[in-house]
Amino acid sequence: MYKIDVQRKLGVSEKQLNRAIKVMEKFHYFENWIYYKLGPSSDLIVFLNLEFVDWLKQVYFNKQGFYLDREINFLKKQILDMENELNIPHFEKVYPYLDVKELQEYFNKSNSSILKAIERMNKELSCKCYMDGKLYIKPIGVKWLDQKYYRKSYIKELLNYKQKLNEKENKND
Repeated sequence: MYKIDVQRKLGVSEKQLNRAIKVMEKFHYFENWIYYKLGPSSDLIVFLNLEFVDWLKQVYFNKQGFYLDREINFLKKQILDMENELNIPHFEKVYPYLDVKELQEYFNKSNSSILKAIERMNKELSCKCYMDGKLYIKPIGVKWLDQKYYRKSYIKELLNYKQKLNEKENKND
């Protein structure tokens, strides 16, 4: 789709669209969402992939909810579609019981960061248990921490998985 058509369709300025492209290039650096072509009078014509247009509508210019949550939902939907297209089983991450020390290693965060995250998690759901005198977080709590508190690292995992699916898809073509 022509860049100018996307601007008109979404009702945004060129400056807003260029900002969106910069954000996209930061997170979705491996995606081939933008194509350039020289026109008949040597002017540069910019084409935007339809997947990018969907990302703009569903994630960047959609102001309902948190940005990172919209990004996660978009990636999950894209991954699900790709898994269905490649006819492979859906990937479901398995979360273990972890104590505070193990959570620090798992998320690569400091003790104070983990304790604050656990405190926030407890406001949403109760996932703590004690075994052998140690505080453990149940798998549902580790999942919540991964997907709701440490969202940026979860997005990176989703992006890496999507990149692997893209590589598989390109091999099949």
